[in-house]
Amino acid sequence: MKLLTALCATSILFSCNLYANDSAVIESLVIKQELLDEEQQRLAETYKRMLRYYEQRNFSSTRSVRILLSNYPQHVTPILYAALERYPRHYRHIIKAAIDAEPAFTREIISVALHLQVADPGNLVRIAVATEPSYAETVVSAVEEINPGHLNDVIRVAVTTEPNTADGILRANSQQETSKLARIIQTILSAGPTVGNYLADTLSDIIGTNKESPVSELDQDAKRVRAIKLLRSAYQHGGITAEQLEQLAAKHDLSEADLSDIRENY
Repeated sequence: MKLLTALCATSILFSCNLYANDSAVIESLVIKQELLDEEQQRLAETYKRMLRYYEQRNFSSTRSVRILLSNYPQHVTPILYAALERYPRHYRHIIKAAIDAEPAFTREIISVALHLQVADPGNLVRIAVATEPSYAETVVSAVEEINPGHLNDVIRVAVTTEPNTADGILRANSQQETSKLARIIQTILSAGPTVGNYLADTLSDIIGTNKESPVSELDQDAKRVRAIKLLRSAYQHGGITAEQLEQLAAKHDLSEADLSDIRENY
């Protein structure tokens, strides 16, 4: 009886492991099909064989990636897919090597890493921004597209890693829904308070001016509400001074009542 019980338990455990392995294989195939078209899948298999060849010659994973990217930069997505699948624990070095070699393909590089889930999005953004700060807004945009729930977290990571990226990130998100943009302003200020040195000019550009083109009364009111929400977020989180707030309010035709609303409604 004890033997039968043990055999049953072993059988159940084996079935669970088999199911888990099958699920992992299926998930990997789904990711592959989502990320790579048919031609890129064929190329990824070719580059996997080339990586095995380089490994047999005692090349490091990063050296192999650099060689492949220097010869086939147009194939950055299948190369990164092959490398990160073969060496998932080397993701830090592989991503850095790839961005160093082909910074213009930073978005594609991070997109592959995000799809393969080699690390959490914040860690991937930290690596990318530290390697090439000028592409910070591109990296943040890639995360928003693939893992939108992590947007504020990765903005915080990007600005903490390199404070000078804040202005570009804010401008790149200028068309976001007003409440979402207000939260982004709050996130940026909590991560890099020194951003306030130039935030007033950036905010003014984002809000725009009612004199740019003729708009309806409804549109004017929507712009007024947007300006109030954005200025409130910046002012209440230390991004602009009281004097700057008054200057911006005057520039964008806000009333004294609007100013009181911004100052008092936390």
